[in-house]
Amino acid sequence: MDYNLSIVLTATIIPNAIQVEHTDFQRRREEYLRAIEYYHEFATIYFLENSSYDIMADKDFFQFKNVHIRKFPISSNYHKGKGYQEFEMLDGWFNTEISLPARWIKITGRYIVVNFSDIFQDCLNNNRFSLIIEQRISPSKIAHTDLFFVESSYYRNFFLGAYQYCDDSNDKFIEHVIRERIQKLDCFRTFKAMPLISCICGSTGKLRAINFRKMLKYQINKLIFIIYKKYRFI
Repeated sequence: MDYNLSIVLTATIIPNAIQVEHTDFQRRREEYLRAIEYYHEFATIYFLENSSYDIMADKDFFQFKNVHIRKFPISSNYHKGKGYQEFEMLDGWFNTEISLPARWIKITGRYIVVNFSDIFQDCLNNNRFSLIIEQRISPSKIAHTDLFFVESSYYRNFFLGAYQYCDDSNDKFIEHVIRERIQKLDCFRTFKAMPLISCICGSTGKLRAINFRKMLKYQINKLIFIIYKKYRFI
């Protein structure tokens, strides 16, 4: 376990947003608990939750000493979507945490990154880039916010308040906002190895599995990273 790098898991056990298909809160709860079990061996975890679920009364979330549960109020702007609420909560944590970690990995709390050991070591050994985030050159101009590494100083300078520009009902997602904010900045790259994420997608309710096509992209991108580090081509 390393205390130089923390993990932030974001959670909404009882969904409070538009465009959400995975709404079974009992199943979501189990997915969050499984994620805590999976990630807590790597580093200190800050688990942020912002729904009507009474997580503070659920002892299953308090099994590990290095997992800190942080409860936040339900967002009053549910119609603006998941990304709005997630980064609203991240800002709330960032501005209120007494001992804020200098560097952290943010993960959508139900998602299991199958190759997280490689991802974690990549971030731990990184001493040059303030942000590590997945982006593709085309066709979609988005930054993938389900998983990223960031220094707190970078988050303060460039991400605080970003959620206020999100509005899912108008197809302005947090992925668009974050991409727009970092395009003119140089201090970012992708992960050395493309993250392999297994989960049930909240928006579609469909399983996001590791298949042959994804593994092929994984191997190709590892080779491309040697010569080009800012974006994915495929």
